Amino acid sequence: MDVAKKNWAYSGRDFVGNLPTTGKGVGVVVLDQGFDTTHPDIKNRVTAEVGAGPEDVFNKDEVGHGTHVLAIVGGDGSASGGKIRGVAPDANLIPMKLNLDQNASWQDLSNGFARSVYWAVQNKDEFNIRVLNCSFLLPLVEMTDPATGVASLVDPLSHSIQMAIKAGITVVAGVGNFSDQMQIMTPAGHPDVISVGALDVNGTLDDTSDDKVADFSSRGRAINGEIKPDVVAPGVHVMSANAPGSQLEQSNINQLKRAMLATKGPLNVVQALAQKQITNGRLSPDALQLPEAELRAQLKESIPIQAFAGTGGEHPLYIAQDGSSMASPFVAGLVANMIEANPNLTPAQIKQILLETAQPVPHSPHEAQGHGAVQAQKAVAEAMRLAQGA
Repeated sequence: MDVAKKNWAYSGRDFVGNLPTTGKGVGVVVLDQGFDTTHPDIKNRVTAEVGAGPEDVFNKDEVGHGTHVLAIVGGDGSASGGKIRGVAPDANLIPMKLNLDQNASWQDLSNGFARSVYWAVQNKDEFNIRVLNCSFLLPLVEMTDPATGVASLVDPLSHSIQMAIKAGITVVAGVGNFSDQMQIMTPAGHPDVISVGALDVNGTLDDTSDDKVADFSSRGRAINGEIKPDVVAPGVHVMSANAPGSQLEQSNINQLKRAMLATKGPLNVVQALAQKQITNGRLSPDALQLPEAELRAQLKESIPIQAFAGTGGEHPLYIAQDGSSMASPFVAGLVANMIEANPNLTPAQIKQILLETAQPVPHSPHEAQGHGAVQAQKAVAEAMRLAQGA
């Protein structure tokens, strides 16, 4: 199955290589706003579907985000002959819908998260739930002490996160895609969560010399003053399951159309597109002064198009995406492998192993990478070593 665009892209399993584990039997809850669990790579791996309300369905994902994230954790590669797979292809996947409506109150958002965590804790033994992935961010809340009148920020999810960790469930979260433009939000900002930034491997799996932390990957101080992220993981051009007709798919189609206009469209349309790219910083301000052929070439190059692969009717089966949302499930899948290797690991031990085995990214600032890029082989090997020494 060939990737349909020249852009490089790798699946989660490509990044980790041949691990001695597959996450077999480990339950991973993925919280998101929608899922299409009819995708061939997912449907045989789902052990439970948990809705936010009785009207929820799991055969359509309007955004496409949750489906993509879920398959990075544990897609089994059925639709690609095993070529495009998740990090833990034998994990037990539990997609759980969460209301992430930006217009919802923080009370509704935090209550929804609390209910989700409570379900995971209550059903931990039945589904062997050991990992919770959060590829989303919720805002911190400013509250005023009635006694002193002093206002301060609080984490509305803190109690729920502690409940999960106390139950032995490792919580993994992406830090966001805001570079250094805002404070790290929750749940990634919680000190006991494994917070993950996005690594760009520049199309070379075996050569780490050109790796860097993605420019968009958030970095900064959390609510307790700690610098986040803790680690970084692949978060650029990550190939995973596509939800048919989703916003992610349609956005990529629109970019393809713009690239075609750059090549063959009328000059006035090309100039208008170029002006937009100049405004958003993807083209140099003097691009409009270039000869027409060079303007078209530079404009086409400036339009980001994600790779896609396979066909399921009118829609691709797989699509690549960027973001810490993709890096977080990579680590969640890796944690499932570590737990298969050593079921006795606690969330604190898992986090410590990931930090100690991470490899610094040489050309990126410390505050953007934490302890560095996760090393799947080393992390699983250390989990096994601890199991043998127990």
